[in-house]
Amino acid sequence: MARKARGKHVDVLINNVHEVDRLSQIHGQITHKGPGYKHDVQILHKSAIILLVACWEAYVEDLAVASLEHMISAAKDHTVFSKYVLERVGSNHSGVNAWKLAGTGWKKALRDNMKGVLARTTGVFNTPRTAQVDDLFHKTIGLPSLSSSWYWPGRSIQQTKQVLDDLVTLRGSIAHRVTSTKHVTLEHVKNARSFVYRLSVKSHNRLCEYLEIQVGNSPWPRAFFQGTK
Repeated sequence: MARKARGKHVDVLINNVHEVDRLSQIHGQITHKGPGYKHDVQILHKSAIILLVACWEAYVEDLAVASLEHMISAAKDHTVFSKYVLERVGSNHSGVNAWKLAGTGWKKALRDNMKGVLARTTGVFNTPRTAQVDDLFHKTIGLPSLSSSWYWPGRSIQQTKQVLDDLVTLRGSIAHRVTSTKHVTLEHVKNARSFVYRLSVKSHNRLCEYLEIQVGNSPWPRAFFQGTK
C-alpha cells in the first residue's frame, strides 16, 4: 500500500497488519523448513485470522469517521450530505427543517449520528460483513453500497463479498469455539492478508472519489497494493 500522505486510517491498518506478520515470523522460527505438514502451529494461523478481521473492522470504522470529519470541515453547510442522511439525523431534531435553524449545530448532530450508528452496531460490527459495512457508510455519510467498488482483475464484486463474509464467519468460528471445522494454514493467512489490503485500497479509493464529488476534494491521495487501486 502506498506510504505517501495516506491518512491515519491507512497508517493504523499497516501497523496493525505488521502485528499479524509477527505471527508468521514466529511460525518460521519454530517450524522446519520446506514443504510438509507443520505440527502445533495452527493456533498461530487461527490467531492471525482473528487479528486480520480485527484489522479490517478497525480500518472501516476509522475510514468512516475520517470521511465524515473531512466532509464537515470542507462543507459550507449541511447540504453536501444526502437527503437520506439529513432526514435520518433530522428525525431526531424535529424533522429536516430544523437544519435551517441549527447554525453550526448540524456538525455536532452528524457526529452524534456517527457515534450512534457505531454504538448500535457494536455487536453487529464485531462481524464486519458486507451488509454492515455498506450500512455504516450509507447511514453516516450517505455513500450507498461501498461494496459496489470491491472488484479487481480476477475477482468480481459478488466473489469479494462472499470471501469477506466467509472470512468473518471463519473468524467467528475460531473466536467462539476455538476449534473450527476448517483447517487453517499459512497459505490461508497469506491470502487473507492480501485480501484485507486489497479490500482496504478499494474502499479508500472509493471514498476519495466520493469526497471529491461531495465537497470538491479528498484529504488523501489514491492508494495502491500489488496492482490494486
